[in-house]
Amino acid sequence: MSKSFWKSLAIAAAVLIPTISIGAIEAVAQSFGAISRSSSTQEKGYSWNYQTRRAAENRSLSECESLSGAGDCEVLIWTRNACMSIAEGTNGAAGTGWSADENQAERTARKVCRDFGGASCSITRTICLPY
Repeated sequence: MSKSFWKSLAIAAAVLIPTISIGAIEAVAQSFGAISRSSSTQEKGYSWNYQTRRAAENRSLSECESLSGAGDCEVLIWTRNACMSIAEGTNGAAGTGWSADENQAERTARKVCRDFGGASCSITRTICLPY
């Protein structure tokens, strides 16, 4: 093969690879998620990897309402490019937390649950979005 071919191939790679990388960064930059919960039934709805906060919240609310049927689901937490966690107590209390660190998100959720009077709060779900 000629030098011209290899030179053209190198130029194409130099242009194409950064373009692909920028596209991947943009996809990661738009990763939203949410957790919704019914106060009466304790059913939950979850979402992750949505491009907008609104879409993530709508999805989690829809799932929660579908499971609960009580009409009282509300978004407890939403996040972008981080971990989110929910802890629940044996008495129905709940707490949420978020952080780039999964363990910190869970610690915060347990603390918030206890602060709301939760007895024996434990993590029921943690979701980490790409970041």
